[in-house]
Amino acid sequence: MQQSKIVLGIVGSPNPEGRTNQLVLSALKGATEAGATTELIQLSEYVVAACKDCLPWVCADNLKCTYEDEAFEFLSQKILNCGALVLGTPVYWWDTSGLVKYLILKMFRVYARSAPLQGLPAFGLAIAGGTGNGLISGLRPVYHFFHMLQMRALEPVPATRFNFNQALTRAVELGGQIAGMTKNRDPFKGLEERLIWYDNLPYLRLSLAGERRLFADLVAMEAADKMGTDVLSGLGRSDAFKAAGRGVDSLLEVTQVYEAGVKAFERK
Repeated sequence: MQQSKIVLGIVGSPNPEGRTNQLVLSALKGATEAGATTELIQLSEYVVAACKDCLPWVCADNLKCTYEDEAFEFLSQKILNCGALVLGTPVYWWDTSGLVKYLILKMFRVYARSAPLQGLPAFGLAIAGGTGNGLISGLRPVYHFFHMLQMRALEPVPATRFNFNQALTRAVELGGQIAGMTKNRDPFKGLEERLIWYDNLPYLRLSLAGERRLFADLVAMEAADKMGTDVLSGLGRSDAFKAAGRGVDSLLEVTQVYEAGVKAFERK
């Protein structure tokens, strides 16, 4: 069967007009500009039923959910037959949306053993509103999905209100890159190569403290002109404390920069 060249964008938000949608549309814009055909799907229109984890495990052999689930049948066929996948999720309580979770859990159950998506180009986007907290935690399940289905994932796009415009730009760039990867899938040669590939992707191995530092860096870059030099120098003090093994003091400095940056950002 000839491989589809369609770049499929899936918006995993219950709000079809929100920031998740904007990010996915930006990725598809980049793919279109690179010559690819694209398709957009709103998960809010195709709500997958929860996997019943039924036994015997016949769905892995039949490659079909045992129970009637028209939404899953539609979505799984779209994913199986696309040339590349872009999956976006909002972050709710430091996690992916329920819409995305139900889809990927059922995809695991039906397809992880047969691995029909080996080498499929993919990347994920996540948007955390408000404080931004939980952004990386919300991205990880998306990349666990890519990993378990053996897709060849590009770097994630983590977005907050502080770096949203930069995230849109990066989504366009990655959309253009992934469009060129639809011509030929590049499966991993083995588990070891796949593990190293995913270990080398940015952001996903950040600790909770590391995520906090990421936010401080983002707001400092966006609102530096509204922040005092003494506040900004807190990032340097944080690095010095960390090097001295004073983790709590290091994180306190990060928090002060972050909180001052949020106030400065909101004054802009």
